[in-house]
Amino acid sequence: MTVVGNIGGLGVKSFKRVRIFPFVRPSDPRSSKSLRLHTSRGNSEQIVGESSLLGDDFVFQTTPWADALRPTLQTVENLAGHAQRLWEQDLKAWKAGRRAHLVFWGPPGCGKTTLALLLAESQSQTPFKQLSAVRDGMGEIKRAIEALHGGGLLFIDEIHRLTRPQQDLLLPTLESGACWLLAATTENPAGVLSPAILSRVRTMKVHPPKPAELESLLTRALSEHPLFESIAFESEKIERMKAHWIPTIAERCDGDVRLGLNLVEGLISASSEEAEKDLVAGQLRAWTSKSHYDYASAMIKSMRGSDPDAALFYAHAALSSGEDPLFLLRRCIIFASEDIGNADPSALRIALDCFEAFEKVGFPEGRYALAQAICYLSSTVKSNRLLIALESVESWWKAESHVREHVTPPQHLVLKGHEKYRYPHNFPGSFIRDQYLPKNIETLRNRLGAAYRPSDEGVESRLKDRLKTLWNK
Repeated sequence: MTVVGNIGGLGVKSFKRVRIFPFVRPSDPRSSKSLRLHTSRGNSEQIVGESSLLGDDFVFQTTPWADALRPTLQTVENLAGHAQRLWEQDLKAWKAGRRAHLVFWGPPGCGKTTLALLLAESQSQTPFKQLSAVRDGMGEIKRAIEALHGGGLLFIDEIHRLTRPQQDLLLPTLESGACWLLAATTENPAGVLSPAILSRVRTMKVHPPKPAELESLLTRALSEHPLFESIAFESEKIERMKAHWIPTIAERCDGDVRLGLNLVEGLISASSEEAEKDLVAGQLRAWTSKSHYDYASAMIKSMRGSDPDAALFYAHAALSSGEDPLFLLRRCIIFASEDIGNADPSALRIALDCFEAFEKVGFPEGRYALAQAICYLSSTVKSNRLLIALESVESWWKAESHVREHVTPPQHLVLKGHEKYRYPHNFPGSFIRDQYLPKNIETLRNRLGAAYRPSDEGVESRLKDRLKTLWNK
């Protein structure tokens, strides 16, 4: 640790990082003087906080501890798990100057933002601006692009929160390379970014660290906490944290480094063993990604079971727990195809319309569109025959794709044999029986049965009758 400041004879420890020192206990708590903290970066100093000294229990905080421990180029060895491997291997070319627009995606606390900031720090001579899609709008994005024109770096956190018009604003910049985009999101980019954006960026999945990797990181962080010395004499507490709480947190917080660090910090300040139990039990229940998906999972299963009341209840529970309404609506879109499909083709259109309506109206009135989608999807007929059909053709491909000829289309279906192709619309009913599958796959179908077998539900029953008439199957 490096001493970068001094208050009444007490060294301010930086943990080798700007903004790193979150807590200071003044040596003379009775002092009424103003307390000013400085941190150093290079040869310059920056004032990071100011407060009055309020008594024995006063603690000066300048930045959250989890953010203070975020790795920099000087402490990059503190990266954990997959993020460390990405930095050392996959991002090597980017750091060497072969840049690309990058979107990091993965669960909370896995290192997405850290990787983006490290990349920016590695290009210290390049102008850099950081935005948040939660806070910044069209005006801030335009000003940032103008300021960075000529090859600067623009980082947008929570990019999935950008509306389509805001995303479109980035297109000319992405196309020309006027500046380079770095972004982070907890959502799969394929579901939240426009096709135009996706075709111009490279997406990089960041997996959370494994429990053993997170346990090692948290144990090391514990000994570096500014208040560690104040509890060092409590050997039982230190042993309890290292032997029990840190392994428990590492196992149950789903690789969320930020959550793990916040829990360790809370344990340091806990006044009793009972308070430690309450802290860990309560926070892990409230914030793990498992509970994050529990309500959404229950909502989907209730819709599949045709219980609109239960589905609405779990949707409300999810929203009350901080879930993104658009996440629930995306699940509705998936459900409309996976669990309803051609039994009621209008279900997909309704789900898409409700998603678009919420995007335009926002919260809270957009809840009506979410409720409309949930109630309709819950109440209409169901069919999973599309899912079964997909699984069937996937098994056909796996069985025969090792031999190219076995999966090559019949000659009359490709350009070379187009003169042999029989155009169905030239025949009565716009249909003529022909071979459309490769010979080996056709043999598989004859042995195992058709992949798509329409149900007797809704519109799908008509499709079933028609296919039976056409193919006599």
